[in-house]
Amino acid sequence: MTQPTQFGPLGYRVSDRGVAFITIDVSDRPVNVLTTGFHRAVGDVAAHLAADDQAVGAVIHSGKDSFMAGGDLKRIVRYYDMQRSPAEAYEQSRTYTESLRKLETCGKPVAVAVNGTALGGGLELALACHYRVVIDDPKVLLGLPEVKLGLLPAGGGTQRLPRLIGLKAAAELILSGRAIHPQEALDLGIIDAVANAGELLQTAETWVLDSGVAQQPWDRKGFRIPGGSKLNDMSISRLFQLQTARIGAEYRHNYPAPIAILRCLFNGTTVNSIDTALKIETREFAALTRDPVARNMIRTLFINRGGQSREEIMSKQGAAEIRDRLQQAYIQQGRLLAATGVKPALIENAGWAAGMPAGPLSLSDEGEEPYAANQALEDVESVKQRLLCAQALAAAELFHTGPADAVTIDLVSTLCCGFPSYTGGPLSYIDTVGLKTFVERCETLDPDRAAGLEPPAWLQAMATAGKRFYPLNT
Repeated sequence: MTQPTQFGPLGYRVSDRGVAFITIDVSDRPVNVLTTGFHRAVGDVAAHLAADDQAVGAVIHSGKDSFMAGGDLKRIVRYYDMQRSPAEAYEQSRTYTESLRKLETCGKPVAVAVNGTALGGGLELALACHYRVVIDDPKVLLGLPEVKLGLLPAGGGTQRLPRLIGLKAAAELILSGRAIHPQEALDLGIIDAVANAGELLQTAETWVLDSGVAQQPWDRKGFRIPGGSKLNDMSISRLFQLQTARIGAEYRHNYPAPIAILRCLFNGTTVNSIDTALKIETREFAALTRDPVARNMIRTLFINRGGQSREEIMSKQGAAEIRDRLQQAYIQQGRLLAATGVKPALIENAGWAAGMPAGPLSLSDEGEEPYAANQALEDVESVKQRLLCAQALAAAELFHTGPADAVTIDLVSTLCCGFPSYTGGPLSYIDTVGLKTFVERCETLDPDRAAGLEPPAWLQAMATAGKRFYPLNT
């Protein structure tokens, strides 16, 4: 073995047989996560490998008990508040993709020995290697869960996966965010082999020495995506139509990530060059990081949740009151809308379109009511906003008087009350709109103060002072 060389979180050492062992060990973290330093280090180590005459190829492996957990969520959640331009967001988003591209085109065979769970950018690192062997352990998970964060895989996942297993299978995995076990990954063709713990590194090293091919399938002349990719192919066109319809029905046009993923999959696989395809993916990802939905979902559902179960959150002090107050506000607003002549069907559809699990009238325990015969013409968007604002005002009052803080209110609201997760919760919703704009919106929606949407004086004072429920995170 040569003396080790360190590239940030990546250690590099060449064995006596000429195989460079690249060890991932992100310091000060219990598990390996994608940091900006890691993004750059992958490119640096790829360049070093390419120029190293002592190395015939490389094996990438983890120095920790697991492989790689994915992105650094606390870093990602800051992006929205940084108010970056599209160009700035693109520049911040391209480093990892370009580093992985350097790795797979370094001219030497690169194998990866995955000793544990590999999610998000961890799996994307594996996909950029020429050979993938995973520990034979049913507890290990492999997947691209970014859609659950309001994001998309941004390290080439939307481009390499369909080029390995076809558009249909890739779309199912990426759009669902589903994690799979090693055997299913092997059956699908995502990985090349499984091995027990004692043979994992040896299997990877043997491939480099005996069989190593330093070129990805998609870089070979005449490569075609399994199952096709052109929209003039009836099966591909049908797949695109079905997925578009399913996304519209499931996400109700409130979540930008699923449709962005679909654009990446189909636009990226119709171009001839994967380099062009990767730029398409980076542009789509950069746009999502500038959208509040990803920030809201990551902050509330992951960072603030801290691994708590729904039952644990419900046991928090004041949770039951939060749930009751929000549901009462939702139902009451539905009744007020109906009493003023808005069609019940429109009210129910607006609740569903806003992202609520059910319409407000269907939750009422009083059954059929004598709705006004003179049906007013009101657009769905205004009804949606009234239903959301009514709950947000109830949440704001709970924040003002107790019993809980903003984090608890938003957690309980999204995970236990059905308040739409793309908002991050009712107080996150107010912050996203902006307090001043929210106050103005309530006044516009309730000009005669008959709908119970008048903002209290203390909230108006907060708006005037430019305050927020959550501090800016830049």
